[in-house]
Amino acid sequence: MYLLVGCTVAPAAEEGVVGGGFSPESVTESFFEDLQQALRDPNLEQEEARSFWAERLAGYFAPAERDTQRIALRRALASFASGLRQLADDETAIFELRGLQPTEKVADDGERALVRLPSASISLTLVRTTERGSFVFYEQTIGLSQVIGRSDGTVPLVKIDGRWYLTEG
Repeated sequence: MYLLVGCTVAPAAEEGVVGGGFSPESVTESFFEDLQQALRDPNLEQEEARSFWAERLAGYFAPAERDTQRIALRRALASFASGLRQLADDETAIFELRGLQPTEKVADDGERALVRLPSASISLTLVRTTERGSFVFYEQTIGLSQVIGRSDGTVPLVKIDGRWYLTEG
């Protein structure tokens, strides 16, 4: 679900639990901030960097979903890195997640929540640099709802042992 869907630290509990957070909004914001950092990592072409980011991003998901998400994230990051390798030497990709704040909690029953990022979008800009300067030769912006595959644009979360985690549903 969050395949392309970017260096804050995921909040960690004092007792060694990694991932999750104390509010649905903070978990959602931190996940997308980290995703943006991952997609901007200049070392993303290296397996070690992709593994680091896949592990970090999977930590935002409910513990039972982490293995599946880790695999999906690693594949998505590898695909993204492969696309970057296809750029010419004089080309640069600029990837931005915009409008991550404010988040809007639209539902919360104490165990499950839905968070919407009402103005979130993903922007990809390709820039070519020549002896005459730099210019944009491709630009695309899409709404986050298209990327996460939820038509209502919400991000589902679940509360486990007092902490909130992203979940598939």
